[in-house]
Amino acid sequence: MKIPSDIRWKPTGTTIGSGGQASAYEVTDGTNALPGKFALKALAAGKPAKAYERFARELDSLKKLNHPSIVKVVDHAEPTSPFKFYVMELIDGAQPLKKTLLSDSNQFKNNPRLAVGLFIDLVEAIAHCWENKIVHRDLSLGNVLILRSGGIKLIDFGICQTEGEETITLIDEGVGTQNYMAPECESGAAGDVTWKSDLYSAGKILWSAVTGQMAFSRESAAYNAKSMQKLLPDSPSAWHLHHLFEKSIRHDPEKRFKEPSEALAAARQVLFLITAGYPPIELLNETCPTCGWGKLGSFDGSHMVFGNPPPRGVRAVKCNYCGFCFAQDMPTLNENISRRTFLA
Repeated sequence: MKIPSDIRWKPTGTTIGSGGQASAYEVTDGTNALPGKFALKALAAGKPAKAYERFARELDSLKKLNHPSIVKVVDHAEPTSPFKFYVMELIDGAQPLKKTLLSDSNQFKNNPRLAVGLFIDLVEAIAHCWENKIVHRDLSLGNVLILRSGGIKLIDFGICQTEGEETITLIDEGVGTQNYMAPECESGAAGDVTWKSDLYSAGKILWSAVTGQMAFSRESAAYNAKSMQKLLPDSPSAWHLHHLFEKSIRHDPEKRFKEPSEALAAARQVLFLITAGYPPIELLNETCPTCGWGKLGSFDGSHMVFGNPPPRGVRAVKCNYCGFCFAQDMPTLNENISRRTFLA
C-alpha cells in the first residue's frame, strides 16, 4: 500500500504491521507541526462496504477516548477522502504484551504484585471505554502495549462495539483472539456485550502475565489444573489472585464483577494482601497468620478456650512460635478452600 504524497504524513520506510484489512506504517509530520514519529493505519483499497464502515467506527470510537492507557489519535482522513487512514501516537520502546510474556524478560512472571498493577491499568482503561459506551471486544496479549515506563496502551479497536449498534463482522476473517475473547463475543453467541466482556479478557491477560503462558480455552482451568496453587506452588502470594479470577474469568457474565469500581476495589485489596504479606486461605490450616513463622496445632486444654464443648465445627489451635491462640470455623474454611479449586 502506498501513502499518497498529498497528505501531510510521510512514511519513514518502516512497516509496523500488516493485515487483511489494514496496515500500519511509521510516519513523520511533513509540516513539522508535530515532532517525532507516529503510526498511520490505513484501510486497504477495494474492500467491501462493511470494512469501510468498521474502519470508520474504530476511528469514531478512538476519537471519543482520552485516557493515558489508550492509544491517542492525532489526525485522520476526511470522510470523503478516498484514502482512509488515521494517525496515532507511537511510543518509543513500546512492545506488545505477547512479545514480553514470551521472552526471558517477562517482568510479570511469578510477580503477582506487578501483574495486579497491569490488571488495574486494564480495568481503568476498560471503565473509560464503557463510560463512552464502547466495548473493545478483543483485548488480548497482542492488543496491549507495554511501555518502558511500565504503563500500558490499548490498541486495535477494529472490532469494538458501541452500545446500541450491531457487531460488524467480515466474512473473510476470524473475529477476536482465541482463548481471550469472552464467550458472549464469539461468532453466533447470545448475550449482551458489555464492559464485562472486556473484563473477562483482562482476567485472562492477568493469568497469562503471571504465569508466562498463553491462556486456556475456558475458565474452569483457572481453578483446577492451571490454578495459581498448582502452577506457582512456591509463590503463595500469587494464590490471592483467585479473588480476581473468580469474578472475571467466568462463562456467565452475571458471575463477574458488577461494576468497574467493584473490580478495581477488589484488585487494590488483593494488591494490599500481597504487599502486606497476608497468607492465602490455603495456608491457614497450618501457618500462623500473626507471626507468619510458627505452625498451628492443638494444645493441652484447647477445649476450654472457646467453650466446653466448643461451638460445632470450631477448632482451637495455637501457634508453636508466638503462642497466639485461634478459633477456626473449619466448615467455613474448608468450604472456601474447596471452592477455590472447584469453582461452580
